[in-house]
Amino acid sequence: MKYKYLNIIGLMTGTSMDGIDISLVRTNGVNLRRLNKNYFHKYSNKTKKFLMSVLNKDISFNLKRKQYLDEFITNEHYLALKDLDIIKTSDLIGFHGQTIYHDPKNKTSIQLGNPKKLSEMLNKDIVFDFRSKDLELGGQGAPLAPIYHQFIINKFNLELPSCILNIGGVSNLTYWDGENLIGFDTGPGNALMDNYMSVISNKHYDKNGILASKGTPDRKIIKRFLSHNFFKKPPPKSLDKLSFIDFYNELIKKNYSNSDVLATLAELTVESIVHSLLFLPRKINSILITGGGYRNLNLMVRLQDRLKLNFLNEEQLGIEFDYIESELIAYLSARFIYNLPITFPSTTGVSQPSSGGKLYSDL
Repeated sequence: MKYKYLNIIGLMTGTSMDGIDISLVRTNGVNLRRLNKNYFHKYSNKTKKFLMSVLNKDISFNLKRKQYLDEFITNEHYLALKDLDIIKTSDLIGFHGQTIYHDPKNKTSIQLGNPKKLSEMLNKDIVFDFRSKDLELGGQGAPLAPIYHQFIINKFNLELPSCILNIGGVSNLTYWDGENLIGFDTGPGNALMDNYMSVISNKHYDKNGILASKGTPDRKIIKRFLSHNFFKKPPPKSLDKLSFIDFYNELIKKNYSNSDVLATLAELTVESIVHSLLFLPRKINSILITGGGYRNLNLMVRLQDRLKLNFLNEEQLGIEFDYIESELIAYLSARFIYNLPITFPSTTGVSQPSSGGKLYSDL
């Protein structure tokens, strides 16, 4: 069956909470054509600090003021979009919203944002809520990326079996060998390191991992960290950004230098990724790295030293992957429109392939 191509805007604000990624792509949910229409709406320091404070609050407190938070996030998205020409040429918008809580055990994943209001402000149909159907059907509600990662692996004819590793706030891995599509969160990504940098400085991340490169990781703590039940559990599995916050709080109470803390946090990310490869059905020779962690030179050096794999990157493929997550939301939106599955038993643990999402006009 042939599916009509649509011009779809994908909107994504991830766990880094630094702003909104915006992409206009042409897709039918099977293929995707990049139009080089990508934009980044950077949050002000005040907005970022506010959102970080929201994330660090108890979820019951945030639920009491959810209407206000929904309006806040929606207004930020409107400001990001209102003056862009791509609004006129788009058929619809995929709106992920800001995740503030993810608890698959209790079938809960909460994203901030008001699709009804955004639709009315921009006069566009909105696809949203990509996770709840998966959760209802017994899945983890995450990760959402594997089906789009599979498309990228096939499009660029990457050697099979192949992996895409996205190092965002949380790290997640997609494996594809031509038959088996596997996806899961591997452990922390940048979130714990970024959180610590915001505590000790006015910076939101350790640029190139310079501070971490000067420190010495605590191997005993790392060993104990990897004994956590999450790392023993086979995929599919998923995490919240703050899943290891208790461990983080214990670490920063120790009398360590800032560099040693960051080195330990970086090594936690590296070792959890290394450990995750043990769950793959076949050995891989190369891996494509995306996400903010790819820009962390120290992290990449540590990871390459441990994995001994051929690292592929956007320069080698001749394409920019900074907007891969906003492209993903556009791609998933098209798949929802055409009732194509976005999650699978092997990527989230859902009981059957599921086409998640809702259209505002369905409400």
